[in-house]
Amino acid sequence: MVTKEKLFGVVVWYHPSNENIEAIRSYLGDITHLFIVDNSENNNKILVDQLPIDKVTYLPNCDNLGIATALNIGCIKACEAGAEWILTMDQDSKFDRFSLADFITEVNLCPTFDNVGIFSPYHYCGETSRKERERFQTIFITMTSGNLLRADAYRECGRFRDDFFIDLVDDEYCCRLYRNGYTVVKTNRIILTHQLGNGFVRVSPLFKKTFVQHNALRHYYIVRNMLEMKRLYPEQKPYYSKQLRKRIKRWLLYDFDQKWGKLKYMWWGSRDFRNGKFGKLN
Repeated sequence: MVTKEKLFGVVVWYHPSNENIEAIRSYLGDITHLFIVDNSENNNKILVDQLPIDKVTYLPNCDNLGIATALNIGCIKACEAGAEWILTMDQDSKFDRFSLADFITEVNLCPTFDNVGIFSPYHYCGETSRKERERFQTIFITMTSGNLLRADAYRECGRFRDDFFIDLVDDEYCCRLYRNGYTVVKTNRIILTHQLGNGFVRVSPLFKKTFVQHNALRHYYIVRNMLEMKRLYPEQKPYYSKQLRKRIKRWLLYDFDQKWGKLKYMWWGSRDFRNGKFGKLN
């Protein structure tokens, strides 16, 4: 079972603010220790000093090494400290409607607990409504933030893929968990507040349909890494082919922010995939 004594946390920072300290306070009391991995170019220890010194370890990279590498730094530290479960958080994600303690109580009631590699909360990203789902829902992929990652699964399946840098790091890890016999389960009764990209954009005043707005650079990583996911996991090729078609359709019909810049970065992403070039785009 998940216990506070064996639960450690990892949060990745990038140019954090006082709001991110408040987010940490929403779950810090329910874990044994938190590793803050900072991808900012500058040192932000002045913010960390607002937190209890015995509960937090600050690990500044002084460079943006990407979400995957930062997660790996924190997860390795947590495993070395004796973690059985690792809470992975984005800097802006917080428990507000429910506590992390509620999340722990809920996952311990899951009937398939022993097979689960990741427990995910329901990520509330500002949508106006959500469908009713079963209490414990086995899912294909989930975003990294707010998850409880089984430490033994991390040891067995290995690092998050560093050269993905940012996008689809979570997708690739979920697929790898499944290949190693683990499942991913969403606990729909527990809600975590999370912000996606630059927020939701409505496609037209006439339609309720919305999409998540990402900047041009993110389109590079999304396209490149989606193409790699199709290659790595042929069983998921239909899903990622559909996602690529949707992204191109959205760019063509609805997305007028940085429109031609996004096309350029998508092209660069497909080019670098063909050339086997991964990592951070310089």
